[in-house]
Amino acid sequence: MTSLSSPPDALSARIPPIIKWPGSKRGIAPLLGTIFPKEATGYIEPFVGGGALLPFRPVREALAGDVIGELVALWLEVRDRPERVATEYEWRWNRLQADGHPFFYTVRDRFNADRDPHDLLFLSRTCVNGLIRFNAAGEFNNSLHHTRPGISPGRLRAVIQRWNLAVQGVEFVSADYRETLAGAGPGDLVFLDPPYGGTRGRYQPGRLDLQAFWAELDRLNRGGVRWVLTLDGVAGSRAYDTAVPEDLWQVRLGLDTGHSPFTRLMRTGLDRVVESVYLNYELGLSLDAPGPGAAGATRSSRTGAR
Repeated sequence: MTSLSSPPDALSARIPPIIKWPGSKRGIAPLLGTIFPKEATGYIEPFVGGGALLPFRPVREALAGDVIGELVALWLEVRDRPERVATEYEWRWNRLQADGHPFFYTVRDRFNADRDPHDLLFLSRTCVNGLIRFNAAGEFNNSLHHTRPGISPGRLRAVIQRWNLAVQGVEFVSADYRETLAGAGPGDLVFLDPPYGGTRGRYQPGRLDLQAFWAELDRLNRGGVRWVLTLDGVAGSRAYDTAVPEDLWQVRLGLDTGHSPFTRLMRTGLDRVVESVYLNYELGLSLDAPGPGAAGATRSSRTGAR
């Protein structure tokens, strides 16, 4: 058996992020890739965000969705028009170097008015620590990072080219997670990374209706769909426990995702984050020696495996 804490070398080379989406699982993506069933015949991500797991999906053809339309529009551009994405960023970056901070706020106002995906990419790569934040009205409200110029167009172009190759075969849709999952069936693997406790007001207005979400997981279980869920965990001294019903999952893992970027930004310390990962299927992996990146495992007390 393969140890959970020792991902294959082929999975250890991560693609740098094209957009630093809040809550990204980039730090543990190679590790999560080792627990994806290789015999899966389909792959679905209804909360795609920064897409960190897409390069590790077990099959080429996949479906990825999100309720944030401009984010989905950006992914479509990366998949279909990578050169345009790179050129649009280069033009904005050059204007920022020439005109200074007023240009950043001009772009921010324009994005809040028309939600252009190229403006979103530019803002995300030039704002403070790359942290995407929306206020209660759904407006992007992070500020320009004055001491850094933002990733250079040449470096970002290379990143865009790598992501363009990585997302070929992925269908991107702007939809509620239940719409994205409506066609899931036996043989499909679903990766779910919804917003959870402690994130309210940071990324987008609204909260996840947990009762509706549990009902959807139950529907997937009854339909023979395997899923991996990241939903709660511990950040420093703060615990976010959403009490996922025990009859829904088979295994719970604790994975160390590193330091919280928000505590770093707010200078309140460096909170270590341990992410909870739930699976509705058993693993053919050793869970006895956590090692780097893994912080232990728990099995559901219920009997019967899917």
